[in-house]
Amino acid sequence: MADIRQKIPQLPSGLVQTARDQASDMLKREKCMAHPTKKRLQVRYDRRTFKFYPENGYVSLSTALGRLIFKTTIYEYIKQYLQGKYTNAQLIIRKGRAFLNIQCELPDIPVNTGNRVLGVDRGILNIVTCDDNTFANSRHFRAVKGRYQYLKAKLQSLGTPSAQCKLVRLSGRERRFTLDTNHVIAKQIVEKPYDVLALEALSISKRKVQGRKFNRKLGGWSYGQLLSLLKYKAENLGKIVVEVNPRHTSQRCSKCGYIDRNNRHGLGFHCRQCGFQLDADLNAARNIAPLGKSELSRPDVNEPIVTHTAVTSPRLQPWVVD
Repeated sequence: MADIRQKIPQLPSGLVQTARDQASDMLKREKCMAHPTKKRLQVRYDRRTFKFYPENGYVSLSTALGRLIFKTTIYEYIKQYLQGKYTNAQLIIRKGRAFLNIQCELPDIPVNTGNRVLGVDRGILNIVTCDDNTFANSRHFRAVKGRYQYLKAKLQSLGTPSAQCKLVRLSGRERRFTLDTNHVIAKQIVEKPYDVLALEALSISKRKVQGRKFNRKLGGWSYGQLLSLLKYKAENLGKIVVEVNPRHTSQRCSKCGYIDRNNRHGLGFHCRQCGFQLDADLNAARNIAPLGKSELSRPDVNEPIVTHTAVTSPRLQPWVVD
């Protein structure tokens, strides 16, 4: 830091410290195995080097020329975050335009005390299926993803530098399309009149018996991203997201509780005991909802229970099942 202050004496010490912190974070990101690089000009600010005045529409930034004031454009969707405390910011220069990303610390939102649980089943054909008989079909989503995969395969086969540049841009479009789709679906789910959202704790891996075509669809399934979006959107509304054991949720009859792997046939569910028929994803969502209620009613265990006498007890199950 002393060398930088000697070379650029007019640079404020606060900016030197934030630059040092940013470089340290970049090294941690690379795990000190590679020299980190920056794709665009970016300057980090903290509470000492910037001040945001949203009511007046301007921001004050520390620069090598002193403290300067800049007018800002505040978009409508940002106004919901203006009641928080501004902790830091990043100034990004992109195509001749300056963008200031401001981090805001919002006050805690009280959790709803209701116990209305919505069972949500995530799938490949239906992105989500809720137990209130609502679906989010993935036909358009899979069609767009299929076109991206076809174009990427063609570009990879070419192998030219221009094809590689095009491949990078195409991959970015695909990621943004997937993120936007999951944002829309997550927002629609959290706005439903329920206090708790119950989902399966999924851990998916590719299987050779399913074939390359199915594994390709499985690889493009962003179920984890959808869960993370649901969690933070639900937290903003004071709602809770719980994960339940996915075992037998697709094989159990939501009417009589009978479990048989032959109950499900593709997209349909037909109970071999009571004859109940329903969409397979909807049946799974109806099984997830009561598991969510059981999981919600379980008290949190912070430390193990220790007894002074030796007792014989059954093995505790990690999940509550019927």
